[in-house]
Amino acid sequence: MMRVATTLLSPAEMGRVSLVLTTIAFFALFLVNPVGMFINRRLHAWQASGVARHYLIQYVGYLLLVALIAAVGLPLLYMSGVASFGISIGWLILLVCGSLLFNTINQTSIPSLNMLGDSKRFVLLSVATIAASFACATLLVQLVQPSAQYWVLGLLLGQTLLAVIGTKVFFSRLQKPAVLHTPPTISRRPLRVLFSFAWPVAIAAGLGWVQGQGYRYLMEGQLGLAPLGLFVAGYGISAGMISGFESVLTTYFQPHLYRDVNTDHPVRQAQAWQRYAAAVIPSLLLTVALIVMLAPELTRLFLGENFQSAADYVVWGALAEAARVLMGIYSMIAHVYMKTRWLILPGLIGAVLSIALCALLIPGLGAAGAGIGLVASGFAVVVTMHVLLARRAGGGTPVRPMLMACVSAIALWGVTLGLRYLLDAAAWLGTIVVLLLVGMAYLGLQYLFLRQHLKEKREA
Repeated sequence: MMRVATTLLSPAEMGRVSLVLTTIAFFALFLVNPVGMFINRRLHAWQASGVARHYLIQYVGYLLLVALIAAVGLPLLYMSGVASFGISIGWLILLVCGSLLFNTINQTSIPSLNMLGDSKRFVLLSVATIAASFACATLLVQLVQPSAQYWVLGLLLGQTLLAVIGTKVFFSRLQKPAVLHTPPTISRRPLRVLFSFAWPVAIAAGLGWVQGQGYRYLMEGQLGLAPLGLFVAGYGISAGMISGFESVLTTYFQPHLYRDVNTDHPVRQAQAWQRYAAAVIPSLLLTVALIVMLAPELTRLFLGENFQSAADYVVWGALAEAARVLMGIYSMIAHVYMKTRWLILPGLIGAVLSIALCALLIPGLGAAGAGIGLVASGFAVVVTMHVLLARRAGGGTPVRPMLMACVSAIALWGVTLGLRYLLDAAAWLGTIVVLLLVGMAYLGLQYLFLRQHLKEKREA
């Protein structure tokens, strides 16, 4: 998708795509994500009691309210200049509100299949969503106009189509209560539990948006759309690969985590998080090392000719995304204990540092200043979360596997340098051979790190 997008769209249009997606993410993270996380935490209990279907239908009503809030708020942001980046307000409302409704339904129903143990249909529908979105976006850009709004509209059409199919499949898996004459009512007590869980998540997610995506408005204002498009394209390689890695491991391990923490026993909850962290963190470190060392080859493979200068941004993206995934792993501690207010202080530190550093460094260093600001603020939050949260989960992260991952990364780096010396990595054949051989070595190392965790999960 990155290769096609950066071939069909100019750097300026890629900059607009990033700003549209950032605007969608603002409303999604602040208003949708907190309730979605609550649903994840409660889904197993709702399924057991047979009330999941009723509460999820109520959730659609909430999404319509969020879309209405966005439709009212976007013109204000547009007139203030914050959301004015070359796309009409009508297009912006259509894309943002449509995504908040249909993409959220897609990303609730299909992952929930995996939460309930139906991993095969989850994989099939997830891949179908990507394929349909890719096909629609490519066709619209080629047949109508090579612009940001048609690319994002194509993504939305694919998401909508599979949202309908995924919801139908998901609802067919939901249990009905043995005896239920009237629909369950949402009384004050469950609403208080939801609000107590969700408002800190909303604040933390909003601060996370400021930390991870607020820089895009700064870059557009100070450097223009084309430099933003180049930065986001390079960053997007790392974000896509690490998100793919994160999706694979969370798909496999998070349902087990949520099942184990569906108890009021603090020791078992801590042990469940420790197992989750021990599986994910070492593998993350190895993945980040792979992306950093292969940045030139990945840029050549995944980006169009007008974006080949973005290789340095792949490195900044890998480091910043590593911090993001680590923050997500630590934030699970707060979700496990239903104490989401623990996330507010780290989020505040990250948001303030990110915007301050980017505003300070971008004028002098250009796009590299944004990379430095994102990485520095990200790891500052990781350190803060480790200090504040790790002790609540029995001491923290697995040190020995992390050291082994670092040693393995150094060995992998040596292999990469040797292959570059023997082959012409600037040629297409050399690029492909380096990527294949280093990738095979990476997969072998990942298996060594994960095989014990996979065995324990199968036995459980």
